[in-house]
Amino acid sequence: MDRILRAEPGWQEAIAQALRSVPRPIATDPRLLPREAALREGAAPGRPRWERSASPPARQAATLLVLYSGTDGELTVPLTVRQPDLRAHAGEVSLPGGAVDASDASPQAAALREAWEEIGIEPDAVRILGRLDEIWIPVSSYSLRPYVGALDARPALVPHTAEVASIVELPARLLLRDDAIADQLISGPDWTLRAGAYLHAEQVIWGATARTLAMFASVLRQAAG
Repeated sequence: MDRILRAEPGWQEAIAQALRSVPRPIATDPRLLPREAALREGAAPGRPRWERSASPPARQAATLLVLYSGTDGELTVPLTVRQPDLRAHAGEVSLPGGAVDASDASPQAAALREAWEEIGIEPDAVRILGRLDEIWIPVSSYSLRPYVGALDARPALVPHTAEVASIVELPARLLLRDDAIADQLISGPDWTLRAGAYLHAEQVIWGATARTLAMFASVLRQAAG
């Protein structure tokens, strides 16, 4: 495991192989699923807010979990802190990504495009190692496909300031700690949820991003086999 986390030669193929062989669905952590801590004003008890069958048809979206050797030589994942005035998922910590456009050749192409637009990662520099399981996001009704990619060197990260307030670099090692997940109360304009989250650089990483990272942690454990 340490040779992968230290981004030693062969780490990319080890993760690619783990993505091919990890049991599906990929294990995550049930603590990361949001639980309603307080009903919204006017909401009836027992309303199926999180049931997919009660929601509009999901739109396709894709994200890129891209890996590289960070400034300390450790395997690193860049995350975006979204601008606080955005219409959807304002202020949240996310992987670079977004909706699949009609002009995108595939969800993978959309993930690469979004990473270029949001944080300046050149699509041609990314080696796609594989993909994780789909995640449904109830609040925005997106069907999200995360892709795992690799870079040979740390990129010059440039936030697209219209959407991205800042960039946080997360050490992959943090995902494997026994105390990695902490229970949090998370509030929005008319709701409060309780959910497990990763805490890093004064940021609370929850929801679909946390579930994607937890799936990737399972892949890392598979790679350590």
